Amino acid sequence: MLSVVSAHSIAGLTDVCYTKDGSHFLTCGQDGDIHVFDTKTDQIEHIRCADQCFCLAVHEYHIFVGTNRNELEVRSYPHGDSLPSLAHFTQPVSALGLSNSLLFIGTKDFKVLMMNLNDDSNKFKYFDGHQAPILSLNVYEEKRWIATSCCDGSVRIFNIDKQNLIKQLNIIHKSNDIETASSLVKIDWDKNDQTLAIPVKNTVHFYETDKWTRKKTYENDSMDQIINLISFSLCGTLFIVSYVNGQISIVNRLTFDICMIYSSKDAVCSLAWNPTQTNRFTCSTMAGEYAHVDISEYISKPTSTLKEENEVENMTTMSEDNESKSESLLDDDEVIKEDKEIIPKWFERASSMINETKTVELQESFQSTSTSKYLESRYLLWNNIGAITCYNEQIQIAFHDVSYHHSITIDNKTDKYDLGDLSLSAILLASSQTGKLLCILYQSWDSNMRQWTINTENNDKIENINLSEDFISIGTSQRLIRLFSLSGIQQRIIRLQGPIISMSSYQNQLWIIHHSTQGLPKEQAISYVYLDIENDSYLTGSLPLTPKTKLIWIGFSDSGKCFYLEKSGYLSMLRRTKGNQFEPSLICNLKQEAEKNNLANYWLLGVNDFDGKFLLRVIELRGQSFPDLVPWPLVSIVSLPLSLYEINTEKSQLESDYLKIKLFNSSTDNEEYLNNERQCLIKMFALSCKLNREYRAFEICQLMDSTALQLAIKYSTKSGKLTLAQKIIDELVDQKKDEEQTEKEIKYSSSEIIPPSLIASSSLSSTISFSSTFEEIKSKRAKVETTNAPFNNPFRKKKLINIPNETSTNDEFSQWKPSINTTRLSSTNKTTVQTDVHNEITTENEDNSLNAKRKIDETENINEETTKNKRNRLQQFACNR
Repeated sequence: MLSVVSAHSIAGLTDVCYTKDGSHFLTCGQDGDIHVFDTKTDQIEHIRCADQCFCLAVHEYHIFVGTNRNELEVRSYPHGDSLPSLAHFTQPVSALGLSNSLLFIGTKDFKVLMMNLNDDSNKFKYFDGHQAPILSLNVYEEKRWIATSCCDGSVRIFNIDKQNLIKQLNIIHKSNDIETASSLVKIDWDKNDQTLAIPVKNTVHFYETDKWTRKKTYENDSMDQIINLISFSLCGTLFIVSYVNGQISIVNRLTFDICMIYSSKDAVCSLAWNPTQTNRFTCSTMAGEYAHVDISEYISKPTSTLKEENEVENMTTMSEDNESKSESLLDDDEVIKEDKEIIPKWFERASSMINETKTVELQESFQSTSTSKYLESRYLLWNNIGAITCYNEQIQIAFHDVSYHHSITIDNKTDKYDLGDLSLSAILLASSQTGKLLCILYQSWDSNMRQWTINTENNDKIENINLSEDFISIGTSQRLIRLFSLSGIQQRIIRLQGPIISMSSYQNQLWIIHHSTQGLPKEQAISYVYLDIENDSYLTGSLPLTPKTKLIWIGFSDSGKCFYLEKSGYLSMLRRTKGNQFEPSLICNLKQEAEKNNLANYWLLGVNDFDGKFLLRVIELRGQSFPDLVPWPLVSIVSLPLSLYEINTEKSQLESDYLKIKLFNSSTDNEEYLNNERQCLIKMFALSCKLNREYRAFEICQLMDSTALQLAIKYSTKSGKLTLAQKIIDELVDQKKDEEQTEKEIKYSSSEIIPPSLIASSSLSSTISFSSTFEEIKSKRAKVETTNAPFNNPFRKKKLINIPNETSTNDEFSQWKPSINTTRLSSTNKTTVQTDVHNEITTENEDNSLNAKRKIDETENINEETTKNKRNRLQQFACNR
């Protein structure tokens, strides 16, 4: 039984460490106090620090403490005077490690960083990749390595100098916080055997540092409790194992024999070795207590001594007996050596390569604009409509415009929803654990149909969800995309080539990102599927990423373009080409631009790319990885330049503006777009002329239209660039005019439709076809008086309406009455069009106004000839009378 001594009044995590000379040891606990003990007399020095203390370390005359104030506090040693803090974070510091003058810090906001205490610049080195709070860290100074254990279920090994990830082992239990973790997973290095010891449930795995394969495993068959920590003795012969039930086992490093077992009521959460007395260590418990343990008797007489001595004696006796036989077996040994050499060396190398094959870690699925799923309080979604948050086992949906809808709160104790999406008409929630999908139609007109649920079957888990204006899509672990209507009608089931990563939608378009194959080490092989639900189109392609990075955000811009963001900060766009394909284009680096503004990063929410402008909706992160729930973060709109070389120069800035105009314009025909393009090109041309770069200025002129070329000629003439002006006139002006004329003709001919032929009927009726520009032709020609109102729509066929005669007559003269002289002759017969020639309007859209005018003139000539014939016949008839 451990002889524990109470040190802190509040139970919880308690940390302990020794000074470099071993004269004192320090403890800190949940009561916010630091106690300094003399090793010989146990005299106490009390230092009041904060409300809670989680970890501490001592370096010469300074004490470093991680407190609940979300900062690394510094106190003087041994008096405890307050000194300026070294760093501020969004979550408390959870782990500290010292190696000479290097201080390593692990936090609950997924950060691991290093600071050189001998460097006055206080610059930090970051070790990225963690996705949950840091449990512990341990440094191997000789190898320049640092190992970390994290709540995301992984142990990572980094190179301190290069700051790169060497190996990641996903072997420990996952949790969302240190308080809810089943084990503290405090790891240690075995420097004698060159292995890394990792507690995994009730066992300890030893991984060799050459190939990072498991070399051996320690397990106590009589103990099924979870191991909290492992620590090797300074002499290298023993290691200590602590269980969550309070038991401590002292184990021989070579034979795994248990030398001694200690027990306590509470679990041991921290352990420190005395640097001067290598046979003594001090441990602290979860009850705020500490205890000293002396292992000198186990070091002097280890349990394995007798066994080792017996083995040595047996080996010596066998060697003496074999000396007499060595001469006779010499020839046989040579034969055996020759047989061994028969095995080719390339086969040995190939077999070693097979043993060294490493599996590539595939990126997990994620929901854009959501914080890490390992956080206990987190954002499930943030978009331009509202935000979905999860905390205290509750889901809260808050709308940015309170007048649109009030906030909604949903209990999350049983359903465990961890995925969410929000639109103007519905709320979508899903649970990856229970496989339940909930859709709330909060704007439904049907009071009986306000929400519906559905559960997955056949062990199919929901990994990603998306809510569009007209449909719902869910991605499952069976590599399926299931489409639903808003009312719950199952519409389509689409199969993917690999596990889904994320998806996004815009109107009736769905963009899916998935793994295509297993990539190279530390690389991701990712592809995309682009679906247009309304037009029933399906496009696929590969998604390029920068080396050794992952995808963290995808989405559509306000104009419907596809954008994706990498962890390295690079934002890229898929530009749609004329061949109905996507061209990946690099846009900018958010992380670099944030660092220029003294920010940690930008948390991307959306992209606005209308009218040649490129604006990003972001939340500024200052020393944090994700935005906090409280206080409510503010959304900023930033304009970032494109990722061009030498972007700080005027030349690159103008080039960036020109590329934005070309990339982020949906239409190139409007006058505003042409003016912006001309203005930008003229600025680039003027800058080239000022720098005496006439060849570059001439290349810029090749991008201009004829209007901008005239301005370029005037500017070059006034600035004395006569050679450049003459070259522009000789080679570009006429060429541009011809090209523009050709483009107009091509555009005009492509939209032109051949009108139907003129159908000539008898002299009593004829049909005339009018083009779509009938109104324009009619305005240019002399107006012909008609009896009724003009046509309302020139593209719609009109029926002729005859008004019955007011008085009937059989006068032979009236039936030969010419239509063109109706105003001069008296008649009671009224018609809507001419009597002898009926103009019937057709519904075809005709653009050739000249043909239509010529046909109308031909028809008038026919009418005049008909009128003359009628007059002649009328005169002959009168003479005969």
